[in-house]
Amino acid sequence: MRKNLESALTAALAAAQAGQLVVHRPQNLGAPQSRGDGHFHLTPELFVQVEGWTDFRFPHTGCRLVAGEALIVPPQLRHDEHVGAARGAAFRNVVVNTAGAALMCHLAHEHSPGSPGIAHLETRHHAQAARIHDWLFHASQSPSDPVPPWADTQARALVAAALAGVLLALNEAEGEASREPPLIARLRVLIQNQLGDHTLGVRRLAEQSGCTADYLSHLFREVTGEALIGCINRLRMERAARLLRETTLAIKEVAWACGFAAPSYFIRTFRTHHGVTPKAWRDGATQGAVPSTP
Repeated sequence: MRKNLESALTAALAAAQAGQLVVHRPQNLGAPQSRGDGHFHLTPELFVQVEGWTDFRFPHTGCRLVAGEALIVPPQLRHDEHVGAARGAAFRNVVVNTAGAALMCHLAHEHSPGSPGIAHLETRHHAQAARIHDWLFHASQSPSDPVPPWADTQARALVAAALAGVLLALNEAEGEASREPPLIARLRVLIQNQLGDHTLGVRRLAEQSGCTADYLSHLFREVTGEALIGCINRLRMERAARLLRETTLAIKEVAWACGFAAPSYFIRTFRTHHGVTPKAWRDGATQGAVPSTP
């Protein structure tokens, strides 16, 4: 499976270098949609279509990605995916994103009719992760209107740099490869993709992972030293802090975007975790009194 992943990355890099890779860049609406279908990340995501197709739905638009094309989803843009085969070729794509010094790259397949799933996942802690984030972030920014004639060329070059960075990280950092069991590495991706869903919990993650809730909880604590439900809550609080600092979403919208159905419960949880209310955190961040959240 790893060879298939690297082959797909290498082919996309060659196409980008030859000026043949079509790169789609949906417009970011400026603030995340707190409710709706799909999910969003706080960092850009790169999708490279290998075979078949993917229909992406955004809050006010959408696009279809076909083999030989790439799409960069800007940070905080909610999106939903529906996939399928084309011309007898089963759906496959490659997804790249980062979180701090961590790089995540996976080969996706059609897990259930119309829905993508992870066929093979590679994670690395590597200096390239920060560079890949920056390249994809700049490539994801929609150019001004009218679009400069060089905009597509620049976006393609930035994507090529990111693809080369992924290949470098995968092949240079064998010693830095995640030592976590594949089940736990895959679980982290599932959590990040569903943080905004208030129904996310251990039982649901266990069903998606093909094991019992007790086994998943025990394995996660054994490997990470952290309770699984505690990890979910921590990540939600980290997301909330960033959204309060980086967006103008109302408190109730931040709550919804972080998987809290009741804003009052979100405020209590946030105060317990951070020591201040969400409003006080935002006020402090605006005045430079609150440290940045990774």
